[in-house]
Amino acid sequence: MKKFIIYFTLGLLVMSTIAFMKVESKTTKTADVEAYLTTLNGSKTYTLQIAEAMPSDKYDFRPTDSVRSFGEQMAHIAMSSKFLVDMFVKGEPMPSQEDFAAAAKMEKEMGASKEACIKALTEAYDLIAATYENMSDDQLAETFVVAFDPKQPSFPKEKAFQFISEHNAHHRGQALVALRMQGIKSPDYKLY
Repeated sequence: MKKFIIYFTLGLLVMSTIAFMKVESKTTKTADVEAYLTTLNGSKTYTLQIAEAMPSDKYDFRPTDSVRSFGEQMAHIAMSSKFLVDMFVKGEPMPSQEDFAAAAKMEKEMGASKEACIKALTEAYDLIAATYENMSDDQLAETFVVAFDPKQPSFPKEKAFQFISEHNAHHRGQALVALRMQGIKSPDYKLY
């Protein structure tokens, strides 16, 4: 029984020590960049396939009056990606109400053109990739403030890229609904 208590106590001690030790990451920045860029490239490919699937004359289709048209969704993904990189990563100030109004107008104009949307989407995804790829670990660890949230939370800049991806997936999902409502088979989902 004494041996059991001794081994049990030693086991608990070892497990406790392991649980509280700082475990160093075996991944490198290069591996992290490659993993992120692989996922981002899958998102880019999938988004562009969705944009390509909708005929040009249906880019103005709107599932209901209260939402963006298909083309406006595509334009919004492109324009907001640049906006979020500029604000969250590059530290540019929060746009004014006039800037937002001009952006909304530009979304409508761009959203009417399949070619303009595809060009803007390609440029936006390329901007995200280049920005991430060229940041050091220290830069990714710097913080940014979410200026449009009344609580003004701050996060590491690396989290900004996660936010941008989530935002893009949200609007891509809305575009998929519009595509399907037009009876168009959607491209197969791509996770990476």
